Amino acid sequence: MIGFLVGIIGIVFGQDLPTIKGKKTVATVNGEPITLDEFDQELATIHQGMGGEQKTEKEKISGLLKRLINTRLIIQEARRIGLDELVKERVDVFSRVTLRDELIERQVKNIKPDEKEVDRLYRESIKEWKIKSILFEKEEDAKAMEDALKRGKDFDETLKRFLADKKGKGNEEGSYLKDKELLPEIAEAVSKMKIGSTSSVVKIKTGFVIFKLEDVRFPDDLKVKEQVRVGILQQKQKEAFANYEKALRAKSAKVNDQLLKSLDFESKEQGFEKLLKDKRVVAEIKGEKPITVSELAEYMKQQLYHGVERAVESKRLDKRKNRSLEEMLEKRILRKEALRLGIDKTEAYKNKVKEYENSLIFGAFIQKAVAPDVKLKEDELKANYDEHIKEYTYPEMMKMVSLVFGKREDAERALVNLRKGADFRWVKENAEGQVDQNKKGILVFDGRLLTAKDLPGGVSKVVAGAKTGDFRLYESPENHYYVLYVQEVIPSKPQPYPEAREKIAKKIYNEKLTKAVEEYAEKLRALSDVKIYLKD
Repeated sequence: MIGFLVGIIGIVFGQDLPTIKGKKTVATVNGEPITLDEFDQELATIHQGMGGEQKTEKEKISGLLKRLINTRLIIQEARRIGLDELVKERVDVFSRVTLRDELIERQVKNIKPDEKEVDRLYRESIKEWKIKSILFEKEEDAKAMEDALKRGKDFDETLKRFLADKKGKGNEEGSYLKDKELLPEIAEAVSKMKIGSTSSVVKIKTGFVIFKLEDVRFPDDLKVKEQVRVGILQQKQKEAFANYEKALRAKSAKVNDQLLKSLDFESKEQGFEKLLKDKRVVAEIKGEKPITVSELAEYMKQQLYHGVERAVESKRLDKRKNRSLEEMLEKRILRKEALRLGIDKTEAYKNKVKEYENSLIFGAFIQKAVAPDVKLKEDELKANYDEHIKEYTYPEMMKMVSLVFGKREDAERALVNLRKGADFRWVKENAEGQVDQNKKGILVFDGRLLTAKDLPGGVSKVVAGAKTGDFRLYESPENHYYVLYVQEVIPSKPQPYPEAREKIAKKIYNEKLTKAVEEYAEKLRALSDVKIYLKD
């Protein structure tokens, strides 16, 4: 793909293109230019739908330019018949939101995160505690182990003894866990401990825990560090813009607090309908029209999706009035400031609005002028189903559970016992050398239905051809040995036509619609003046 893009860029930028209205132009449609910048933007997304096609660079350029010309022809036709009027309101809303977004971006673009704060939060995020623990059902058993440890008994030996006596559940190997993986009670206790120390009895929902903190580590994870940096940056930007907006408001807006406080949108005396006609000024903005009580009431009404009456009944209106006025002030103040700074005249802003408007106009034309003529026939859907049955086939699925061992000989011993008829649960409870399945990096097979695509490549090969009740041995790249018990195999089978029909219909409809759009554009092109400046 990179080579292809470089090739196209070389072809295009090596040509002497005309300049129209100050911009290099690759084509004109009825005198309207398609600029090199527009071609560039389309080129940036060319991998969508073109990546797998076996075409030369010139063929791909031709297809790309044809798509731009067809789109322009249809948009021009849509404007000619007045469809742009249908989307005016949506474009106006988008332009206002975009104007505010451009102002925000301009104000926060130079803000940088505090790298010391990034490092501090990053270390907190990646910190892992290595904990060895035992869970007791009975508090007296937990207290007995705690007393033994207080008398100086070794933790590992004591843990082993209590596990052997079946008084508690746990594992003789410690596991590294992040803060978020710990129960709140455990996290609070471990945060106050030193490496090598042992906790007292900690009560949790399922029983009583005693654990030992064996180690603390900070494994590097650049992805997490970037996430932390982005989070801190966004927070700083949010705070900076809030202060900016607050300063603008203090300079240009004044609220009639006494009037606002007196407004009761829930009272029968004032009544919501009366307030919708109230022309008293509740807020003033320098250089702008003031906000009246009626405008505030109308704004609140628009936010009430379940109607005014239900809001009155639930006593929510008066709680909303202050927030609603704040929102109205913010929108007007920021728009006023954006216009003062001339953001509406910038190329970036105008291009965003134009692209959005064109996308709406194009969509409206397709829905009104092209889509109604696209029809589907039941026989062609069924024919597609028969011809492409592999596309509408359920994959083979399996239910599996596993035992995980640190040594091959332990895994093979368990595998032999299971194949001889040993109960899986009994082996799981008694087989030696098992690895804690909560340990980081361990694959989990817990009886859920899985398809081949859900399985790692090595596992998929090991269980290929397996039948219900089979046992298989898999060695992972991390040198863990998995004894896999295939509980159920559901064979691959074709999806019934009624179930596949919707997917088939959507696919064929899209193909027909695309073809119809191209044919319509060809008719428009035959009647239009199209000039292409890219040379063969």
